[in-house]
Amino acid sequence: MEKSEHIENLYRKYIEGTCSLQELDELLDAFGSGADEPLLRGIIAGHFKYEADESNSLDKQEELDVLDDHALAIADRVEARLFPLVREEKTTAAEPRRLRLWPRIAAAAAILIVVGAGLVLYVNKAKLDVNVGAAYANDIAPGKIGATLTLANGKKIRLADAANGEIAKEEGISVTKTKDGQIIYGPEKQASNENNDPSLQGTKNTLSTAKGETYILTLPDKSKVWLNAASSLTYSASLNERGLRRVRLEGEGYFEIAKDKAHPFIVESNGQQVEVLGTHFNVSAYGDDADVKTTLLEGSVRVNKNAILKPGQQAVLYDNKVRVLQVNAEDAIAWKDGLFIFEDEPSQSIMRKIERWYNVEVSYAKDVDQDKLYWGSVSRYDNVSRILKRLELTKNIHFKIEGRRITVMR
Repeated sequence: MEKSEHIENLYRKYIEGTCSLQELDELLDAFGSGADEPLLRGIIAGHFKYEADESNSLDKQEELDVLDDHALAIADRVEARLFPLVREEKTTAAEPRRLRLWPRIAAAAAILIVVGAGLVLYVNKAKLDVNVGAAYANDIAPGKIGATLTLANGKKIRLADAANGEIAKEEGISVTKTKDGQIIYGPEKQASNENNDPSLQGTKNTLSTAKGETYILTLPDKSKVWLNAASSLTYSASLNERGLRRVRLEGEGYFEIAKDKAHPFIVESNGQQVEVLGTHFNVSAYGDDADVKTTLLEGSVRVNKNAILKPGQQAVLYDNKVRVLQVNAEDAIAWKDGLFIFEDEPSQSIMRKIERWYNVEVSYAKDVDQDKLYWGSVSRYDNVSRILKRLELTKNIHFKIEGRRITVMR
């Protein structure tokens, strides 16, 4: 494939929203180098000429508005995929953010403006790779797969140290560690507690992750749970209790629940109860967060017996009251896919996430505004110094690493 055809293919995938992070890196490198500017402008001009031809029923001003909106959407997507920028104030409907550019190069201008305005990470990526190590005397690696399983008899099993295969057995339930490090519960005989069988009472297991750990669990009904750092899930070995599948969550977990209309699945956490029949959702219920957030990706759930969520909605429990918001549900599970995504998020909330995933202690200088809002996305697989460096590029915040302690400064 010729270079021009390859870059045009990358640009098309980017416009369609199917560009991978690696492909986005390559496309932005092409924009940043300057060597391929005529080629890039030709590709973008061709794309917008096509859109203009398709919109020939619009008058000139409407066409400009459509193309400007498209350019803004591209700029927003580039910004959101790169790294966090401080947002001093939100744009309101009364003060729309507009670009007034030659429409046939609006997309190119939007991307180049974004890069030129401070996204030097990708334009000068090699330089940053060299300098980031020198910026901090210490560095801290990201978290990894790991957890502790506590059985009903109190025995604790460090799963990172356990051999693959069966690691425990309780009341006919076999607990197995797979080759890829997951835990699977599978009944050797059909064990449930629908009839309140005394032999199955008290067989509670707890899977817990420490700071800097994440884990995947498959329950006896084939439901899957991804646990984020500093989280725990408590459940009976048989899962079924008097006709219900019931678990208790502390911290954050993403759930893919197997359908079973006869046995509703209940997730309890910090004053909240989520009831589902079969669906995909995320619950964030950390004790040091002010609220509990339940985000639905597909299916339906009932929160605290009254609020019923639809896909793309989030229930926020605060001060014993539930609010339902429309959100980008994929952002809520970005952690599962190896990303931090911040959407108008205060620095103190961002640093709590860093604290949990990197197993560090965070402190603040007295003059730091912990409520300043940031937005964007960064990889959870980077060392902490790279994430901090990206935040520092906003010129609003700085950091010092001493051992496993991070000090936030102005």
